Amino acid sequence: MGLALEHALGISTAATEDELVTRMVEAAGRLTGATVACTVPDAGPPRTWGDGPVAQRLVAAISAGEPSRDQPYDPAEPHRVEFPHLGLPDGLYALVGGAPLVVASVQPDRFGPPAQRLFGLVVAHAEAGRARLRELAQLARRADSDPLTGVRHYRPFEERLATSIPGRTAVIAIDVDNFKQINDSHGHQAGDAALVSLVGALSRALRGDDHIYRIGGDEFAVVIEVATAAEVTTISRRLLRAARRAGCPISIGAALRSPQETGRETLLRADRALYQAKLAGRNTIRLAA
Repeated sequence: MGLALEHALGISTAATEDELVTRMVEAAGRLTGATVACTVPDAGPPRTWGDGPVAQRLVAAISAGEPSRDQPYDPAEPHRVEFPHLGLPDGLYALVGGAPLVVASVQPDRFGPPAQRLFGLVVAHAEAGRARLRELAQLARRADSDPLTGVRHYRPFEERLATSIPGRTAVIAIDVDNFKQINDSHGHQAGDAALVSLVGALSRALRGDDHIYRIGGDEFAVVIEVATAAEVTTISRRLLRAARRAGCPISIGAALRSPQETGRETLLRADRALYQAKLAGRNTIRLAA
């Protein structure tokens, strides 16, 4: 019982889903006295425990559809399976997060009621552990995201600035033109709707690795990696056009980090360029010197 509790605790306290899967497979194999154990997720590599060559043959059989998933059974409960052509006449099968978890033995009738109960314990703790990790990940995303627009906010923005690279990382500061007039004329709900629409338009105009951050009420910033300074202008113009199409004009100030400054200093230069864009009549771009 002590070994079962040790493995259950290990599964329940896994810090990542990758770690949880590794611990789950090992626990299933050790607690049931199996020859091999494995799981074959839809995404990511299979995980195995026990006799290596036999485990790989078992993985291949499961990947090929053995045992048939058309067999009626309760996926929440382990059920007996056989792989006689692999020299594994007894086994247990269950689904964990939609992926099969299998233990098998070279001994016939190896998995009686005690082994089945221990296997079920592993499955239950693995499912509970997955739910805990996903809840923690969701809470972390919420903590780092603006509740209105869903984009990242100031804390992850500061972390991103800290990793900026001179000559490669550019900061694009964005401010919504005449946003106060939207709120004053149409109410704060209209202002919120305008921001959500704007963020959607800007996000679609960005490349996959670029990120937009909300760093103030109607102030946003985009951090991009570029190969040349000309890319900063190209992407800034793309953002300006996207905002115009969304009916929410913006002013933009952009700066490419120079070797002698920090990421925060790059942001300050982008802010000064943004101020110049405002003075120039808004709905335009200015690049920092």
